[in-house]
Amino acid sequence: MGRRISEKENGTFGTEKKVLMIKGLDKVYKGGVHAVKGIDFNVNEGEVHALLGPNGAGKTTTIKSALGFIHYQGEIKVFNEAIDDVRPNVAFVPEDKSFYEFMTPEIAIKVCTRIVDQFDPNMAFDFMRRFSLPMKKKIKGFSHGMKTSLYLSLCLAQKASLYIFDEPTWGLDPIRRDDVLEIIRNLVIDGKTVLYTSHIISEVEKIADRISILFDGRILFSGYTDDIKANFRIFYLPLDYRLPDKCGFLSSQKDREKRVILTADEETIRSLRQAEQAEEVVPNLEMFFQTLLRGKQYA
Repeated sequence: MGRRISEKENGTFGTEKKVLMIKGLDKVYKGGVHAVKGIDFNVNEGEVHALLGPNGAGKTTTIKSALGFIHYQGEIKVFNEAIDDVRPNVAFVPEDKSFYEFMTPEIAIKVCTRIVDQFDPNMAFDFMRRFSLPMKKKIKGFSHGMKTSLYLSLCLAQKASLYIFDEPTWGLDPIRRDDVLEIIRNLVIDGKTVLYTSHIISEVEKIADRISILFDGRILFSGYTDDIKANFRIFYLPLDYRLPDKCGFLSSQKDREKRVILTADEETIRSLRQAEQAEEVVPNLEMFFQTLLRGKQYA
């Protein structure tokens, strides 16, 4: 078993201002489902931070806890306060996008104008026109992509400082998805902070400054996307290769033909480069994600 990768090695260190701080978050649902297992997690000011992981990893539970929608164990601060004290500064697009189904977009805007602090109805109308939404049609008859566009329009019309998106490109076609990604990046350019979840690794690689990867309720990695190519290497080795005693790796697995090691440890990288038949690869985010999770699934 490899030694634990340090914070410096996996890119979690820094002195940035924390917009969202989570310590020891633990959530067990009725029936004994342990969705999140004591995670520590921060979102820094002025960044796009993506939560990645397979279904059931704990992403939505983490977001619901941060928003105060469910009971949990641990400590959560938003802008260094309890969520209820700063809720007007937080805008949210949920995973379940069916809340407004009995309304039309016009009525949804009127309702949000009355109940949502710092909501700009003109901006909501502008986004809905940009997304080509039928303003007088009941939302119940919308496609998945249209419902996502509606929720995005209402969320983006809030003058918030932290935007939380749970699957913000759900059901969108590739062109519309790129439009949404550009909008999200522009939020950060305007000084906002973004936390979002996605199953589409390619879109995360386009816009995320930092990522946190969850698996089975635990964070396997949290760090800057740029650090992955700069620091990590994947080695494909013969199945019978014996790792050095002092070997630091983030993931190790065996497939049918090779032993696969994911590491950022400089000493380990130097050692593995000398191994016979070793193949070294600089990983992109997709390779990093897949290798990390497969190493944990089959450990």
